[in-house]
Amino acid sequence: MPLSRPFLINVSGPYAVGKDTILNALLSRYGERVHRVHTMTTRPVSADADPTYEQVSLEELERRVAAGGWIANRQLSGTTAYGTSISEIREAAAAGRICVHSIYAGPDGAGRLREIFGRDLVSIGLLATDGGVEDQLAVLRQRLLGRDRDDAEAMEARIRHQAEPLRYVLDNPELETVHEPMRVFDRVVVNNDLGTTVAEVVAIFQEAFLDGAER
Repeated sequence: MPLSRPFLINVSGPYAVGKDTILNALLSRYGERVHRVHTMTTRPVSADADPTYEQVSLEELERRVAAGGWIANRQLSGTTAYGTSISEIREAAAAGRICVHSIYAGPDGAGRLREIFGRDLVSIGLLATDGGVEDQLAVLRQRLLGRDRDDAEAMEARIRHQAEPLRYVLDNPELETVHEPMRVFDRVVVNNDLGTTVAEVVAIFQEAFLDGAER
C-alpha cells in the first residue's frame, strides 16, 4: 500500500536567510490549499505586519505549553520563547489543507517537529552559502548590512546567535520519530540566488504534496 502524502512543510535556517520570502511564495502560489501555521512568541510583534505571530507573556506561553499540545523553544540565549501548536497543524491537515511553517533550527524546534510528525513532514534546512559556519556567518553579515535595518551593535548581536542553528542544519542529525529513524531535514537548500531557491522549494513542494494535474 502506498504511503499517504505528508501534510506539513517546514523551512528552518538562520536569521536573514530567506525563510519568510520562500513561505510567502508558497502561500501566494497555492492560496486556500495551504495554511500558514501560527507562532506564539514573547518577543514584540505587530499583528498588522505579520498576523501569524501572536505576542504573549512568558507566563501565558508557559501556561499553554504546560497544558500540552505545543512545541516550545527558547532563542537568543534564552531571552525569547516561541511556541507552535501541534493541534492547529493536525486540525488544518484534517480539513485537507497543507500546513507551511518555519520553526527554529534546533533540537526543540525542527528536531521536535520531526520526532512528532515523522514522514508526515517535509522539512527543509536553508543555508546562505556553501561551506561551514564561518562562511555562512560572513554571508549573513553582508545581507544584514544590505538591509540597513539595524545598527552595527544590534547586527552583531543577531549574528552571534546564528552559529547554533547553522551547525544544526549542517549536521542534520538523525532522530527517532513516530514512524522510523529519520534525518531532521529531508533537503538542505543553499540560497545563493533567491529566485532559483524559490523555484527549487516550489518543485519540492509540488513533488511531495501535489498530483501532476494540480501543478
